Parts: sequence; C-alpha cells; structure tokens
Amino acid sequence: MRRAKQHVSPSRQRGVMNLLLVLLVGLAMTVTTMGVVHTVRSSQEGQLSLHSITPAQGSTWMDAEVVRRYLAAANMATLKSGPLQVSGDDMTVTILNIKPTSSSSGTSGTTYQVVANITAGAATGTPAASKATLQVVYNVTPNATKGTGSNNSNGNASVNVDTLNFYKDLNLTGGITVLGGAQNANLNVQGNVTLDNATITGVNSIRSTGNVTVGSGIHVNQIYANGDVTVTGAASADLINALGNVTIDGGANPFVIQANGSVTFNGGNATSVTAIGDVNVPAGGVKIGTITTQGNVDWTGSGGSVSTIQANGNVIYDGGNNQTSITAGGNVTLNGAGVATVTTPGNVFDNVNDGESTTIKAGGDLTLNSWQPGSATIGGKFNNVLNRSSGFTVTQQSGYVVTVPTITITPLPPVTISQPGIDAYALQSLANYQFQFVQGAIQVTVSNVANIPNGTYYLGWYPGSSLNGAPWRGYEDFLCTKLVPNSVNNGIGQCLEPVTPAHTICQGQSEENNCFSYNNGVWTLSGKSLARGILWFQGDLDFNGGYYLDTAIATGNINTAGAFRIDAPNYAGYDEMCANVTPAGLTLDATQQADFAGMYPTNLCDTANKQLFDNSIGNVALLAGGYVDGTFSGGDINVGASSVINGSVMAGNVLNTGGSTTINGSITAAAQNPNDNTPNNISGATLMNMNQLPGTYKPGTVPCMQSCTSATAGSNGSNTSTITWTRYL
Repeated sequence: MRRAKQHVSPSRQRGVMNLLLVLLVGLAMTVTTMGVVHTVRSSQEGQLSLHSITPAQGSTWMDAEVVRRYLAAANMATLKSGPLQVSGDDMTVTILNIKPTSSSSGTSGTTYQVVANITAGAATGTPAASKATLQVVYNVTPNATKGTGSNNSNGNASVNVDTLNFYKDLNLTGGITVLGGAQNANLNVQGNVTLDNATITGVNSIRSTGNVTVGSGIHVNQIYANGDVTVTGAASADLINALGNVTIDGGANPFVIQANGSVTFNGGNATSVTAIGDVNVPAGGVKIGTITTQGNVDWTGSGGSVSTIQANGNVIYDGGNNQTSITAGGNVTLNGAGVATVTTPGNVFDNVNDGESTTIKAGGDLTLNSWQPGSATIGGKFNNVLNRSSGFTVTQQSGYVVTVPTITITPLPPVTISQPGIDAYALQSLANYQFQFVQGAIQVTVSNVANIPNGTYYLGWYPGSSLNGAPWRGYEDFLCTKLVPNSVNNGIGQCLEPVTPAHTICQGQSEENNCFSYNNGVWTLSGKSLARGILWFQGDLDFNGGYYLDTAIATGNINTAGAFRIDAPNYAGYDEMCANVTPAGLTLDATQQADFAGMYPTNLCDTANKQLFDNSIGNVALLAGGYVDGTFSGGDINVGASSVINGSVMAGNVLNTGGSTTINGSITAAAQNPNDNTPNNISGATLMNMNQLPGTYKPGTVPCMQSCTSATAGSNGSNTSTITWTRYL
C-alpha cells in the first residue's frame, strides 16, 4: 500500500521559532547582567589594589618568623646541604644562599648565613591581588649534637647562644664600640634597653622583650621590642618594630616604623609608618613617605609632608602638599597647604587658605572654608562658608556612596629569647684545679693535669733555698700533701710533704711572691699567671692584675682590676695551653717558665694531633654564680679598668663594665638572682669585639649546665636562629 505523505503545519514551525527567540533574548539579558555585575565588582576590587600592599607587607613579617622557627628546628645536615623547603598559604620562600660565616671552622658551633626572599600576598584570587617580597638574612647556629644522641669527647654537653645576651635591663653609657657587623653585633635583652649619654657605634640590632630608648646620636640598624620604642635627639634606626608605641623625638631619622600601638612624631622623619594604633604628628617639619593605620591620623604640625595616608579612622592634616593622597574611613579635616586627593565615606572639612587644586570624593558633607581651587563630588550637604562663586566645583549626588578598603594590619610577633642556665657547680667536675677553703686551709683538687696525680692537695710554701747548686729561689704556692702543724696563715701553710718542692700552680710577680689570698669567702689573685686549664673557685673571685690562660669559674661573684687579661683556652690555642708557650704580653723568667713545663690539661689538649679537643667549656673565659639547694647566689661579673677578656663571659646575674674594657667574645648575663633588680651597666670605654676571632674559639657554643642529657645537648634541642638584616624588594 502506498503511504500518504506527511505535511508539517507552518503554524507549528512558527511556535518553535518563537520559543527559540525568547530563549536567545533571555540568554542575552543574562549575559549582559553578569557583565555589569562583573564590571562593578572589578571596579570595586580594583580600588583595593592600591591599598592591599600593606597587608601583604605585614604578612611577609609573619612569614619571616615562620621561616626563622623552621630554621631553628632544621638539622645540621639540612643547613649544610640545602636547599630548604618552606611552604604555606599565600607564602613563597626562595632560599638564595646558605653558607658558613667567615669566622666558622666547620665544627661544632658553626654559624650559617641563610639568605631568603619571602613573598606574601593579599586579596589573592581577586583583581585587587598584590604581593610584597621581603629579603631576610638569618644567622643559624645549629645545635651541634641535636639528633646525634651523643656529647663531645670530653663529657660536657653544650648549648648554643647568641652573641650578646642580657636577661635583665641593660644600660649602655659612655664610649661603647661593638664590632662584628650583622654577624655578631646583636643585643638580645630580656627587659628594657637604654642607649643614651654615650657614643655607641656598631650595634646591628636590638631585640628586647621590654622597652627600648636610643639617644645621643646613636645609630642602630634594627630595633625589635615587645614594649615601647623611643628614639631621641639625633639618634636613628633603619627599622623599628614595636608591639607597643613608638615615639620619635628631636632629629631622629628612622627608616621604617611598624607598631602594634601608636606612633608619635615630635620631630624626625620616616620613609613609611605602619601602625595598628593612631599616628600623631604634633611637630613641624616632619617628612613621612607613607602612613598606614587602623586608627586615626592627627597631623597638627605645620610644614613637612606626607605622600600617602591610609586610615580606618579620622584624618586631620596640617602638613604640606606633596601630591598628598588621603584615604580615610572616617572624617577628613584639611588645614595647612592642602592635599591632592581625598577619598572618604565620611565628611570633609576643607580649611586650606591657599594651595594647589584638590579633588574630593566624600559620601558625607563638605564644609568649604577655603580659597583653594578644586572639585568635589559629595553625597551629603555642601556648606559654602565663604560663599565662593567660582574656583571650586561641587557636585551633589543623592545616594552617592564612597567605598574605601578596610585597613587590616597583621600584628607583629613578639620577641622571644631563650635563656641558658648558668651554674658553676655543674662544671666543678670538669675543672683541672678546684679551690676550696677547708678547716682554715686552702685545698686544691687536681684532675686531668699531665704529670700531677689526680687528688686533693694543700696550697703551701717551702723555705727559700738553692737546690743542687742552682741559684737561690723562693717556693710559693706549691702543692703539698701535708702541712707543717700550726704553720697555716690566711689559708697557706709550710709544706711538710713532699719534702722536695714538686709543682707550683702560680707564677708570682717574683719567685718570692705568692699569688693567692683568701678572706671571708673571697679569693684574691695578684700574680703574673696561674697554671693553665679550667680553674674552679668556691666563693667570690677577685683578679688584681695578671695574664691568665684559663677558664675561671666562681660560685660567687667575679671582679677584675688593674692590668688584667684572660684568654679562654680555645681562644689561646694549642701552643699556649699545651706546649707551655708564653704568649706576647706575658713576661716570665726562665725559672717561672720551667715551673710549668710538662703541666697541661689533658682534657683539653690532644697532644697526639697537636690540637685542642672540641670542648665547649674551653670557650669560656669568666663564669660566675651557682645554685645551692635550689637557691642561686653570686653571678655578678664586674669588669674594671684596663681589663681584656678574650673568650665568653657568662654572668649568672649581671655584668658591669667600666673604664677601658675590652671583651673579645660573647656575653651572657642570665639574671638568675630573683631578689636583685639592678640592671646590667656597660659603661666607660668598653669595646665588645667579635671580629677576627681565632678559629678554635666558638663564641656561640657554651657548656650546658641545666637539664642536660646525652640525647639533647642543646637548649630545648633547638638551633639558634636570628634575623640579622632585612629589606623590601
């Protein structure tokens, strides 16, 4: 059968076409609407791009602390080989270089310089996205035994410390010179710091858990404080970071200021100011590049200028017009010479008498009390105080809205300073010579000294004589096993045994002069020098001149006076410590030099390889203070005029210097006496020098004296990691 042909009705075709047309028109309207929304959103976010660099910069500082903590936890193999891997949200870290510093010898205590570029972003994923890059130089001293499960060959565990550490308030006055650059010239203070009434040079950074005051034309590269920072007079700083407030007085000229609190300029200038609190400029002539604050800006000083102000609060500006741009979340009051632009959702009060043209965008009212030319678009009322008819164009738009970004500043991280424990009693067993006053006599316990049997001896004298035809001589401060009964005077008696003089531990001003005296808990040394090694004294110790090649440890306080010098064993070197070589500056006659022949500390001297053992206690020149039944006593080190200390100084409580003093080595003043509130005072003509130190001396490595185990030889098992230099790229 033949099928009939099917015919489609034209009316049905028209229905499909109408439906398709409706769909196309609807799609076009949707696309148009989305485009408008996208354009508006892009415009709004585009406005943010001018301001997002500030939170991006704040993030770089938080990330710098993250990297510092990473380096504090990295093992030595990672630091030696690199590259380091650090990552996080909106953070990119590029390690440019890892190298040992020039003063390192590649052994325990080596410090590595790590240079990193840290990039952080703000408004990521939006048209307002921006990034800031901060270049940071870290100094990292690895915990030499971290993760190794062993101590050094001589049994004393070690910890790593920074170079100049004070755990109580610090006052620096007088002619203070610090040498060491970014590597070592860093002051770490658990307390307040005052640098004033002095000529102080060479300080790279101050890290303080308290307040910092710098004056007298002193320059410090970087200041970090958990409290307030005050810079006065002609003092200056390249970078100031404060968790509190910052006050700039006089002609101070800081470079970058960041504060969790407020910033006040009573003089001086700055490149940039970032503050969570208010920024106040009551002084005239102040010049600032940029101000960014979550608070208000109150600039009432005349003259001077700023390039950019960004604030969440109100802005009062009396400064000059440096093509100044103001963006504020509150009201803006213009005095002085005016500005180039103002953007605010609030009100504007223009009181500028004359000046360049100003462009104003305000969501609120405009009060014009000015003859300044310009234009304004406002959403509120226009108050024309002077009834001006020309020169300033005002456009009023009902419902006009001005949107400005909210400034969000990441708070600065606090300064944290790890504290090593100092306890002379913990090192008693490592001493070559232990000095104690027992039942009215001076006793010396000798350990690990070549050609002297280990044991306890008396300190005594023999009558002068000429033995075996030799020239006449005296015999003072010899070691005795027995004293003549009833011969003891001031702790020293006449030797009965051995019958023939054997070993002296003192080189007096002459062979007839002794070196030691003891009175009411105080040891006084006044000879030319003592036996070389580790000296341990129960009580206070006073040095009255002399040149010593020793580590001097006292359970009480240590005082130096006269022409005094001490070289720590690792500073002195093998020849002086182990081969009886007399260093330049120490004059001994032939008899005195022969008296010490063959006597050397076997726990320090590797005679087979003619070098010193790797031993942290040999880095210490002076150490004072100790615990008895949990109570700390002593710990003050007072360095008098004409004193030279080559090696680390470790005061369990405070350090005081005066006169002409030189310390070539690290300093730790641990403030372990809870009943003493006196600060550390560095005064007079004091030189603290960390340059050109001998390779055998490791200033950052000192003995561990508290909570020491073979598996954890460092404090908290961490490396020492510090920021020494920064700049924005």
